[in-house]
Amino acid sequence: MRSFLLVFYGNTGSSWLIQTIGSPRTVYIPAFEPLEKWAWEVTEAERLEWMRTVFSPPDDRSGAEYRAWLENVGQNPHFGAPKNPAFSVVGFKMHSHTIDDHAALLKTLRDLDSKVIVLQRTNRIKHALSLYRYHEEGKSQFDKSGVRPPSELDLEVFHRWVKESVALHRQSKAFWKEAVALLGRDALERVNYEAFIDEAGKVETMERLADFLGIDGLSYTASVFKKATPDSLEAAVVNFDELAARYAGTKFQKHLTG
Repeated sequence: MRSFLLVFYGNTGSSWLIQTIGSPRTVYIPAFEPLEKWAWEVTEAERLEWMRTVFSPPDDRSGAEYRAWLENVGQNPHFGAPKNPAFSVVGFKMHSHTIDDHAALLKTLRDLDSKVIVLQRTNRIKHALSLYRYHEEGKSQFDKSGVRPPSELDLEVFHRWVKESVALHRQSKAFWKEAVALLGRDALERVNYEAFIDEAGKVETMERLADFLGIDGLSYTASVFKKATPDSLEAAVVNFDELAARYAGTKFQKHLTG
């Protein structure tokens, strides 16, 4: 039995990634984001105990022990029973700030011999744009409409999302450092959003994660989630020249291209 946790922050492609990892019949994703505070109002200790249980199903999936396991983990309101009881890999995704007690989380993962994927995004301007479009304009992959129209940015509002992007990435880097210290580097894999924005990158990312997680038959297939923001900032922002002028000469200038 193998288990994993995908640790991410918003607008980094986590939905596509977890859906694709969960596509083989041998992989079981018990819920979309089962430990989030909006999803389940219980204590952190109860969340971690649930994770410990769902990552430790009985070997025999045909009798009373398995039915009791299903009933136990079914206390989480977002839990969905496995379509294939013979799964051999189980995992789900979680924001890096969902569990405040990182030490308790990491010790639980260490006890379970779980793997951890840390999903990040490198380009702060493009990440801030995704956050802006999602929170300020309601443009996202979840409506499954494909690329949405370009945005005319309120630059003062946009800069607040730049600062939020910086803060989220800083939290993720801190979590990575803690995880390496407690779990060891071999238990962790870092994935950057930029690595899978094109088809070749998607294929390479899935090959890498299949090896890391020990999943047979994991490959890239078309997703129901469609990228909502063009990768080109010039195509995504109506007032791109104003955006470029706002960040010229700052540490963010390098993120206006590439």
